[in-house]
Amino acid sequence: MLNELAIIDFEIIWKKINNSLTMDEEIELSRWLAESPSHQQYLNRAIRHYRTGSRPGIGKAETEKAWRNFKRKGFKTNRNIPAMMISVAAAVAAIILMLNFLLPFKRSNSSHIASHEGEQIHPGSNKATLILDDGSVYDLTASKKLLLKEGGSEIKSEGKKLEYSGKGSSDKELKYNTLSIPRGGEFFLQLADGTKVWLNSETILRYPIQFSGTERRVELTGEAFFEVARNEKVPFYVESGEQSVRVIGTEFNISSYKENPFIYTTLVKGRVEVVANNKPQQKQILVPNEQSTIDKIGGEISKRHVDSYRYVAWKEGRFVFDGQSLEEIMKILSKWYNVEVAFDRDELKNIRFTGNLKRYSDFGELLKKIQKTDEVAFNIENNKITIR
Repeated sequence: MLNELAIIDFEIIWKKINNSLTMDEEIELSRWLAESPSHQQYLNRAIRHYRTGSRPGIGKAETEKAWRNFKRKGFKTNRNIPAMMISVAAAVAAIILMLNFLLPFKRSNSSHIASHEGEQIHPGSNKATLILDDGSVYDLTASKKLLLKEGGSEIKSEGKKLEYSGKGSSDKELKYNTLSIPRGGEFFLQLADGTKVWLNSETILRYPIQFSGTERRVELTGEAFFEVARNEKVPFYVESGEQSVRVIGTEFNISSYKENPFIYTTLVKGRVEVVANNKPQQKQILVPNEQSTIDKIGGEISKRHVDSYRYVAWKEGRFVFDGQSLEEIMKILSKWYNVEVAFDRDELKNIRFTGNLKRYSDFGELLKKIQKTDEVAFNIENNKITIR
């Protein structure tokens, strides 16, 4: 209900609707949204109402009354907000007051997820497949331990992470291992140089057992977060399809799934250089909270300012969505929960949501949060989600 909403300046809500928030305002809004599910519900309604071009069908007297109630029930105003913006805010307030009166009757069934008896979908877990240079294959799960020696290195796993240590051999030819993360999996890897890598679902990383020479180079397909051990004399490279990222010591995320037409590199700390492989003259230098995008087809590269937390939250056990389409959200969730997704109608794919959700929640509980918006309903059958 509206009276559960904590104080926030409506100018921030309005700027969110118009995609004009500053970084500091994004942070303030994210904190406010995390305080209560009712905050997210309010924002979703406001965004849907104005992005679809709707206007409240209420009179001036009702608008002024709603605005007074809106301020009294927990929102503060900014005296610098133009009169037109205040009238729009009042209109939103009136609509929300009306919705909060009507929605309880709809919500009685909205949190129910139709599913076969006993059918439950659980989140992903730590699991991976290790492929050695000689072709040997090892299954890594939480219940299995591994201790190997290869190329002068010690390789150890306790089911949640894989670690390499040792000074390596004097062989001039590098030996490579490959770590493959399946759908519904994640894993942590520490390379021989101390670099740490968090690998997301459906990800493959190919890397040397030991680095030698004047560079450190790995190959990525999928998504991973890197915390590169600093070595100014031996730069670190990540090859991911149509791009190459050069770093010395930094923290960044790369999303480079085969089915996605774009590659995203998001910098958290330090500095990186991103180069388009088919157009090496095109490159971008990233600083913290910047993201580069490479179009796989055209090879064009661009960059923009972002809140990096949204793109690396998966590593911290969260899903953060900011006005993303339901189709995009379900693609992300389906990888982690290892499910198939189908839409009853194509227009449902374009509904947009904003939220901050726990990555390790039961899938049914997560879907209930989305379904409470009253935009869509879900049916679960044989590990397949149908959205209607």
